[in-house]
Amino acid sequence: MRDEVFCRGYLRDDGTKGIRNKVLVVFTVECSKHVCRKVAEHFQQLGEDVEAIGSHSCLHNQVNIRRLLKYCTHSNVGGVLVIGHGCEYTYPDMLADYAKASGREAAWFYQQEAGGTLKSIARGIQIVQDMITRLKDVVREPMYLSELVIGGECGGSDFTSGLAGNALVGSVFNYVIDNGGTAVFEELSEGVGLKDYLMGRAVNDKVRVDIANAYDKTIAFCDAYGQFSIAPGNMDGGLTTIEEKSMGATVKSGRRDIQSVLKIGQTPHCKGLHLLDVIPDEKLEPAHFIAADPSDMLELIASGCHLVFLVTGRGHVVGTPVSPVIKVTGNPRTYERMSDDIDFCASGLLTGEDNMEDMTERIVKLMQEVCNGGQSNAERMGHREGILYFNFQNPTEVPSCWKF
Repeated sequence: MRDEVFCRGYLRDDGTKGIRNKVLVVFTVECSKHVCRKVAEHFQQLGEDVEAIGSHSCLHNQVNIRRLLKYCTHSNVGGVLVIGHGCEYTYPDMLADYAKASGREAAWFYQQEAGGTLKSIARGIQIVQDMITRLKDVVREPMYLSELVIGGECGGSDFTSGLAGNALVGSVFNYVIDNGGTAVFEELSEGVGLKDYLMGRAVNDKVRVDIANAYDKTIAFCDAYGQFSIAPGNMDGGLTTIEEKSMGATVKSGRRDIQSVLKIGQTPHCKGLHLLDVIPDEKLEPAHFIAADPSDMLELIASGCHLVFLVTGRGHVVGTPVSPVIKVTGNPRTYERMSDDIDFCASGLLTGEDNMEDMTERIVKLMQEVCNGGQSNAERMGHREGILYFNFQNPTEVPSCWKF
Protein backbone atom coordinates (compact mmCIF):
# COMPACT_ATOMS: atom_id res chain seq x y z
CA MET A 1 0.00 0.00 0.00
CA ARG A 2 2.97 2.35 0.59
CA ASP A 3 3.53 2.87 -3.15
CA GLU A 4 -0.13 2.63 -4.16
CA VAL A 5 -2.40 5.63 -4.63
CA PHE A 6 -4.65 5.86 -1.56
CA CYS A 7 -6.93 8.67 -2.74
CA ARG A 8 -6.96 11.84 -4.81
CA GLY A 9 -6.06 14.92 -2.79
CA TYR A 10 -6.47 18.65 -3.38
CA LEU A 11 -3.04 20.10 -4.12
CA ARG A 12 -2.25 23.36 -2.32
CA ASP A 13 0.26 25.99 -3.36
CA ASP A 14 2.30 25.26 -0.23
CA GLY A 15 2.81 21.67 -1.42
CA THR A 16 0.37 19.97 0.96
CA LYS A 17 -2.62 17.90 -0.09
CA GLY A 18 -6.06 17.87 1.49
CA ILE A 19 -8.93 15.40 1.43
CA ARG A 20 -11.50 18.22 1.42
CA ASN A 21 -11.71 21.55 -0.45
CA LYS A 22 -13.46 23.63 2.20
CA VAL A 23 -14.10 27.31 2.58
CA LEU A 24 -13.87 28.40 6.21
CA VAL A 25 -15.85 31.40 7.40
CA VAL A 26 -13.96 32.46 10.52
CA PHE A 27 -15.36 34.66 13.31
CA THR A 28 -12.84 36.52 15.46
CA VAL A 29 -15.28 37.06 18.33
CA GLU A 30 -18.70 35.85 19.53
CA CYS A 31 -20.25 39.05 18.13
CA SER A 32 -19.47 38.05 14.54
CA LYS A 33 -20.39 34.37 14.93
CA HIS A 34 -24.01 34.83 13.85
CA VAL A 35 -23.07 36.42 10.52
CA CYS A 36 -20.43 33.76 9.83
CA ARG A 37 -22.82 30.92 10.54
CA LYS A 38 -25.53 32.44 8.36
CA VAL A 39 -23.07 32.72 5.48
CA ALA A 40 -21.95 29.10 5.96
CA GLU A 41 -25.54 27.83 6.29
CA HIS A 42 -26.50 29.48 3.00
CA PHE A 43 -23.96 27.34 1.16
CA GLN A 44 -24.50 24.21 3.23
CA GLN A 45 -28.12 24.22 2.06
CA LEU A 46 -26.77 24.25 -1.51
CA GLY A 47 -24.52 21.25 -0.80
CA GLU A 48 -21.27 23.25 -0.78
CA ASP A 49 -18.42 22.46 1.65
CA VAL A 50 -18.46 25.71 3.65
CA GLU A 51 -18.00 25.77 7.43
CA ALA A 52 -17.91 28.35 10.22
CA ILE A 53 -15.35 28.29 13.04
CA GLY A 54 -13.79 30.88 15.28
CA SER A 55 -12.92 32.40 18.64
CA HIS A 56 -15.67 33.38 21.07
CA SER A 57 -13.76 35.76 23.33
CA CYS A 58 -12.84 39.32 22.41
CA LEU A 59 -9.60 38.86 24.39
CA HIS A 60 -6.31 37.76 22.90
CA ASN A 61 -4.91 34.31 23.66
CA GLN A 62 -1.71 33.02 22.10
CA VAL A 63 -2.90 29.43 21.77
CA ASN A 64 -6.20 30.53 20.22
CA ILE A 65 -4.37 32.57 17.60
CA ARG A 66 -2.12 29.60 16.79
CA ARG A 67 -5.18 27.41 16.34
CA LEU A 68 -6.90 29.88 14.01
CA LEU A 69 -3.76 30.29 11.91
CA LYS A 70 -3.51 26.51 11.54
CA TYR A 71 -7.17 26.13 10.56
CA CYS A 72 -6.83 28.90 7.97
CA THR A 73 -3.92 27.02 6.37
CA HIS A 74 -5.11 23.45 6.98
CA SER A 75 -4.63 21.19 3.97
CA ASN A 76 -8.40 20.50 3.92
CA VAL A 77 -9.06 24.24 3.46
CA GLY A 78 -8.89 26.02 0.11
CA GLY A 79 -10.42 29.37 1.01
CA VAL A 80 -10.89 31.57 4.08
CA LEU A 81 -13.21 34.49 4.80
CA VAL A 82 -12.53 36.13 8.18
CA ILE A 83 -15.27 38.37 9.59
CA GLY A 84 -14.57 40.56 12.59
CA HIS A 85 -16.95 42.66 14.62
CA GLY A 86 -14.74 45.73 14.81
CA CYS A 87 -13.67 46.25 18.43
CA GLU A 88 -12.12 42.92 19.48
CA TYR A 89 -8.43 42.12 19.99
CA THR A 90 -8.04 39.56 17.18
CA TYR A 91 -7.35 41.17 13.80
CA PRO A 92 -9.19 39.51 10.87
CA ASP A 93 -6.72 40.95 8.34
CA MET A 94 -3.85 39.15 10.10
CA LEU A 95 -5.56 35.77 9.72
CA ALA A 96 -6.54 36.44 6.10
CA ASP A 97 -3.04 37.62 5.16
CA TYR A 98 -1.54 34.49 6.71
CA ALA A 99 -3.91 32.30 4.70
CA LYS A 100 -3.21 34.25 1.50
CA ALA A 101 0.55 33.87 1.99
CA SER A 102 0.06 30.07 1.95
CA GLY A 103 -1.73 30.29 -1.41
CA ARG A 104 -5.30 30.06 -0.10
CA GLU A 105 -8.15 32.19 -1.33
CA ALA A 106 -8.58 34.73 1.47
CA ALA A 107 -10.61 37.84 2.35
CA TRP A 108 -11.77 39.73 5.43
CA PHE A 109 -13.96 42.57 6.64
CA TYR A 110 -15.49 44.09 9.78
CA GLN A 111 -19.26 43.80 10.04
CA GLN A 112 -19.43 47.23 11.69
CA GLU A 113 -17.91 48.77 8.57
CA ALA A 114 -20.01 46.56 6.26
CA GLY A 115 -23.22 48.02 7.70
CA GLY A 116 -24.41 45.43 10.22
CA THR A 117 -25.96 41.97 10.09
CA LEU A 118 -27.91 41.82 6.82
CA LYS A 119 -25.36 43.68 4.75
CA SER A 120 -22.54 41.59 6.22
CA ILE A 121 -24.34 38.35 5.39
CA ALA A 122 -24.93 39.50 1.82
CA ARG A 123 -21.32 40.60 1.44
CA GLY A 124 -20.03 37.34 2.92
CA ILE A 125 -22.19 35.25 0.58
CA GLN A 126 -20.86 37.08 -2.46
CA ILE A 127 -17.23 36.70 -1.37
CA VAL A 128 -17.61 32.99 -0.62
CA GLN A 129 -19.47 32.36 -3.89
CA ASP A 130 -16.56 33.84 -5.80
CA MET A 131 -14.13 31.66 -3.81
CA ILE A 132 -16.12 28.51 -4.51
CA THR A 133 -16.08 29.27 -8.23
CA ARG A 134 -12.29 29.63 -8.23
CA LEU A 135 -11.78 26.56 -6.01
CA LYS A 136 -13.45 24.38 -8.65
CA ASP A 137 -10.15 24.68 -10.53
CA VAL A 138 -7.97 23.31 -7.70
CA VAL A 139 -5.86 20.46 -9.06
CA ARG A 140 -6.41 16.99 -7.62
CA GLU A 141 -3.44 14.68 -7.56
CA PRO A 142 -2.71 11.15 -6.37
CA MET A 143 -2.29 11.05 -2.59
CA TYR A 144 -0.46 8.29 -0.73
CA LEU A 145 -0.68 6.97 2.82
CA SER A 146 2.72 8.54 3.41
CA GLU A 147 1.06 11.96 2.96
CA LEU A 148 -1.82 11.25 5.35
CA VAL A 149 -2.05 12.53 8.94
CA ILE A 150 -4.66 10.90 11.18
CA GLY A 151 -5.71 11.49 14.79
CA GLY A 152 -7.24 9.39 17.53
CA GLU A 153 -9.61 10.44 20.33
CA CYS A 154 -11.73 8.69 22.98
CA GLY A 155 -15.22 9.75 23.98
CA GLY A 156 -17.74 8.03 26.21
CA SER A 157 -15.53 5.02 26.97
CA ASP A 158 -16.95 1.78 28.32
CA PHE A 159 -15.57 -1.69 28.96
CA THR A 160 -15.37 -2.43 25.21
CA SER A 161 -13.31 0.62 24.28
CA GLY A 162 -9.89 -0.64 25.29
CA LEU A 163 -10.60 -4.20 24.16
CA ALA A 164 -12.06 -3.43 20.73
CA GLY A 165 -12.55 0.18 19.55
CA ASN A 166 -9.28 1.67 20.77
CA ALA A 167 -7.40 -1.51 19.95
CA LEU A 168 -8.64 -1.29 16.36
CA VAL A 169 -7.66 2.38 16.01
CA GLY A 170 -4.23 1.47 17.41
CA SER A 171 -3.93 -1.11 14.65
CA VAL A 172 -4.87 1.55 12.07
CA PHE A 173 -2.20 3.84 13.54
CA ASN A 174 0.36 1.06 13.09
CA TYR A 175 -0.82 0.45 9.53
CA VAL A 176 -0.62 4.10 8.48
CA ILE A 177 2.80 4.60 10.13
CA ASP A 178 4.20 1.39 8.63
CA ASN A 179 3.18 2.76 5.22
CA GLY A 180 5.06 6.01 5.80
CA GLY A 181 2.22 8.10 7.24
CA THR A 182 1.70 10.10 10.42
CA ALA A 183 -0.57 9.70 13.45
CA VAL A 184 -1.24 11.94 16.46
CA PHE A 185 -2.85 11.05 19.79
CA GLU A 186 -3.50 13.04 22.97
CA GLU A 187 -5.43 12.61 26.25
CA LEU A 188 -2.42 12.22 28.52
CA SER A 189 -4.90 12.69 31.38
CA GLU A 190 -6.09 9.23 30.29
CA GLY A 191 -2.58 7.82 30.56
CA VAL A 192 -2.50 7.77 34.35
CA GLY A 193 -0.16 5.08 35.66
CA LEU A 194 1.49 4.61 32.25
CA LYS A 195 4.42 7.05 32.55
CA ASP A 196 7.13 4.39 32.29
CA TYR A 197 5.33 2.63 29.44
CA LEU A 198 5.04 5.83 27.38
CA MET A 199 8.62 6.88 28.15
CA GLY A 200 9.77 3.44 27.01
CA ARG A 201 8.30 4.14 23.56
CA ALA A 202 10.23 7.41 23.08
CA VAL A 203 12.43 7.48 19.99
CA ASN A 204 15.29 9.22 21.84
CA ASP A 205 16.32 10.73 25.19
CA LYS A 206 14.90 14.19 24.45
CA VAL A 207 11.48 12.78 23.65
CA ARG A 208 11.70 10.58 26.75
CA VAL A 209 12.26 13.68 28.91
CA ASP A 210 9.47 15.56 27.12
CA ILE A 211 7.03 12.70 27.76
CA ALA A 212 8.02 12.56 31.44
CA ASN A 213 7.58 16.32 31.84
CA ALA A 214 4.24 16.36 30.03
CA TYR A 215 3.02 13.42 32.15
CA ASP A 216 4.12 15.02 35.44
CA LYS A 217 2.45 18.30 34.44
CA THR A 218 -0.77 16.44 33.66
CA ILE A 219 -0.82 14.67 37.03
CA ALA A 220 -0.12 17.97 38.84
CA PHE A 221 -2.95 19.60 36.92
CA CYS A 222 -5.40 16.78 37.67
CA ASP A 223 -4.45 16.77 41.37
CA ALA A 224 -4.83 20.54 41.68
CA TYR A 225 -8.20 20.80 39.96
CA GLY A 226 -9.78 17.43 40.64
CA GLN A 227 -10.19 16.74 36.92
CA PHE A 228 -9.11 13.15 36.43
CA SER A 229 -10.74 12.06 33.20
CA ILE A 230 -13.20 9.46 34.36
CA ALA A 231 -16.89 10.32 34.36
CA PRO A 232 -20.05 8.70 35.76
CA GLY A 233 -20.91 7.57 32.24
CA ASN A 234 -17.63 5.65 32.05
CA MET A 235 -18.49 3.87 35.30
CA ASP A 236 -21.98 3.10 34.04
CA GLY A 237 -20.22 1.51 31.07
CA GLY A 238 -18.24 -0.86 33.30
CA LEU A 239 -15.01 1.02 34.03
CA THR A 240 -13.96 1.43 37.67
CA THR A 241 -10.84 3.62 37.93
CA ILE A 242 -8.94 6.19 35.89
CA GLU A 243 -6.02 3.74 35.72
CA GLU A 244 -8.28 1.11 34.16
CA LYS A 245 -9.65 3.63 31.69
CA SER A 246 -6.13 4.82 30.91
CA MET A 247 -4.92 1.38 29.88
CA GLY A 248 -7.76 1.12 27.38
CA ALA A 249 -7.40 4.69 26.14
CA THR A 250 -3.66 4.46 25.49
CA VAL A 251 -4.13 1.38 23.29
CA LYS A 252 -5.39 3.70 20.53
CA SER A 253 -1.81 4.96 20.04
CA GLY A 254 -0.73 1.60 18.66
CA ARG A 255 2.75 0.22 19.30
CA ARG A 256 5.16 2.38 17.32
CA ASP A 257 7.83 4.70 18.76
CA ILE A 258 6.78 8.21 19.79
CA GLN A 259 8.69 10.73 17.67
CA SER A 260 7.86 13.95 19.55
CA VAL A 261 5.65 15.74 22.07
CA LEU A 262 3.66 18.48 20.31
CA LYS A 263 2.03 21.58 21.76
CA ILE A 264 -1.31 22.95 20.53
CA GLY A 265 -0.91 24.36 17.03
CA GLN A 266 2.35 22.52 16.32
CA THR A 267 2.58 20.09 13.42
CA PRO A 268 4.75 16.95 13.34
CA HIS A 269 8.31 17.57 12.11
CA CYS A 270 8.59 14.02 10.75
CA LYS A 271 6.52 10.98 9.86
CA GLY A 272 5.43 8.48 12.49
CA LEU A 273 3.64 8.70 15.85
CA HIS A 274 3.37 11.91 17.89
CA LEU A 275 1.90 12.75 21.30
CA LEU A 276 -0.06 16.01 21.62
CA ASP A 277 0.13 17.77 24.99
CA VAL A 278 -2.96 19.95 25.59
CA ILE A 279 -2.51 20.70 29.31
CA PRO A 280 -1.76 24.37 30.17
CA ASP A 281 1.81 25.25 31.13
CA GLU A 282 0.69 28.05 33.44
CA LYS A 283 -1.74 28.56 36.29
CA LEU A 284 -5.29 28.59 35.00
CA GLU A 285 -7.09 31.87 34.55
CA PRO A 286 -10.90 32.28 34.78
CA ALA A 287 -11.13 32.38 30.97
CA HIS A 288 -9.85 28.81 30.67
CA PHE A 289 -12.30 25.91 30.53
CA ILE A 290 -11.74 22.19 30.39
CA ALA A 291 -12.33 20.99 26.84
CA ALA A 292 -14.72 18.25 25.73
CA ASP A 293 -14.29 15.65 22.99
CA PRO A 294 -15.15 17.86 19.96
CA SER A 295 -12.77 20.57 21.18
CA ASP A 296 -10.04 17.99 21.79
CA MET A 297 -10.48 16.77 18.22
CA LEU A 298 -10.02 20.34 17.03
CA GLU A 299 -6.67 20.34 18.88
CA LEU A 300 -5.64 17.26 16.87
CA ILE A 301 -6.80 18.96 13.68
CA ALA A 302 -4.70 22.04 14.51
CA SER A 303 -1.75 19.61 14.33
CA GLY A 304 -2.66 18.89 10.72
CA CYS A 305 -4.85 15.77 10.98
CA HIS A 306 -6.75 15.14 7.74
CA LEU A 307 -9.27 13.07 9.68
CA VAL A 308 -9.85 11.89 13.25
CA PHE A 309 -11.05 8.57 14.65
CA LEU A 310 -13.35 8.93 17.66
CA VAL A 311 -13.75 5.76 19.71
CA THR A 312 -16.94 5.62 21.77
CA GLY A 313 -18.30 2.75 23.81
CA ARG A 314 -21.30 4.63 25.18
CA GLY A 315 -22.08 6.40 21.89
CA HIS A 316 -21.27 9.79 20.36
CA VAL A 317 -22.78 12.01 17.68
CA VAL A 318 -20.25 14.82 17.19
CA GLY A 319 -18.16 16.05 14.26
CA THR A 320 -15.90 19.04 13.53
CA PRO A 321 -15.98 21.86 10.96
CA VAL A 322 -12.50 21.20 9.52
CA SER A 323 -11.81 17.45 9.17
CA PRO A 324 -14.02 14.36 8.90
CA VAL A 325 -14.61 12.29 12.04
CA ILE A 326 -14.96 8.51 11.80
CA LYS A 327 -16.70 7.15 14.91
CA VAL A 328 -15.93 3.62 16.08
CA THR A 329 -17.52 1.54 18.82
CA GLY A 330 -16.74 -1.88 20.23
CA ASN A 331 -20.19 -2.21 21.81
CA PRO A 332 -22.75 -3.96 19.55
CA ARG A 333 -25.70 -2.56 21.55
CA THR A 334 -24.40 0.96 21.12
CA TYR A 335 -23.96 0.45 17.39
CA GLU A 336 -27.44 -1.02 17.01
CA ARG A 337 -28.92 1.93 18.90
CA MET A 338 -26.86 4.66 17.15
CA SER A 339 -25.94 3.29 13.74
CA ASP A 340 -26.99 6.54 12.06
CA ASP A 341 -24.18 8.28 13.92
CA ILE A 342 -21.49 5.65 14.42
CA ASP A 343 -19.53 4.64 11.33
CA PHE A 344 -17.94 1.33 12.32
CA CYS A 345 -18.60 -1.49 14.80
CA ALA A 346 -15.58 -3.40 16.12
CA SER A 347 -17.53 -5.78 18.37
CA GLY A 348 -16.44 -8.79 16.29
CA LEU A 349 -13.06 -8.51 18.01
CA LEU A 350 -14.78 -9.29 21.33
CA THR A 351 -16.85 -12.23 20.10
CA GLY A 352 -14.08 -13.78 18.02
CA GLU A 353 -16.08 -13.44 14.80
CA ASP A 354 -13.35 -11.21 13.34
CA ASN A 355 -9.58 -11.02 13.68
CA MET A 356 -7.59 -7.80 13.95
CA GLU A 357 -5.96 -8.07 10.54
CA ASP A 358 -9.23 -8.46 8.62
CA MET A 359 -11.01 -5.76 10.61
CA THR A 360 -8.11 -3.36 10.12
CA GLU A 361 -8.37 -3.93 6.39
CA ARG A 362 -12.10 -3.14 6.51
CA ILE A 363 -11.77 0.10 8.43
CA VAL A 364 -8.83 1.24 6.29
CA LYS A 365 -11.12 0.74 3.29
CA LEU A 366 -13.73 2.95 5.00
CA MET A 367 -11.01 5.55 5.69
CA GLN A 368 -10.04 5.42 2.02
CA GLU A 369 -13.66 6.06 0.98
CA VAL A 370 -13.85 9.09 3.28
CA CYS A 371 -10.51 10.40 1.98
CA ASN A 372 -11.89 10.13 -1.55
CA GLY A 373 -14.84 12.35 -0.65
CA GLY A 374 -17.31 9.95 0.91
CA GLN A 375 -19.08 11.50 3.88
CA SER A 376 -18.70 10.20 7.40
CA ASN A 377 -21.93 9.98 9.40
CA ALA A 378 -21.06 13.17 11.30
CA GLU A 379 -20.67 15.04 8.01
CA ARG A 380 -23.88 13.54 6.67
CA MET A 381 -25.77 14.62 9.81
CA GLY A 382 -24.28 18.12 9.71
CA HIS A 383 -22.47 17.87 13.06
CA ARG A 384 -20.00 20.75 13.55
CA GLU A 385 -19.18 20.91 17.26
CA GLY A 386 -16.20 22.22 19.20
CA ILE A 387 -15.25 25.39 21.09
CA LEU A 388 -11.77 26.89 21.15
CA TYR A 389 -11.12 27.16 24.87
CA PHE A 390 -8.38 29.46 26.11
CA ASN A 391 -5.11 27.75 27.01
CA PHE A 392 -1.69 28.94 28.13
CA GLN A 393 1.25 27.01 26.68
CA ASN A 394 4.88 27.74 25.94
CA PRO A 395 5.24 26.61 22.31
CA THR A 396 9.03 26.16 22.51
CA GLU A 397 9.42 23.60 25.30
CA VAL A 398 7.83 21.17 27.71
CA PRO A 399 8.60 22.73 31.12
CA SER A 400 9.95 20.52 33.89
CA CYS A 401 8.09 22.14 36.79
CA TRP A 402 4.72 23.80 37.40
CA LYS A 403 2.82 25.53 40.11
CA PHE A 404 -0.93 25.16 39.71
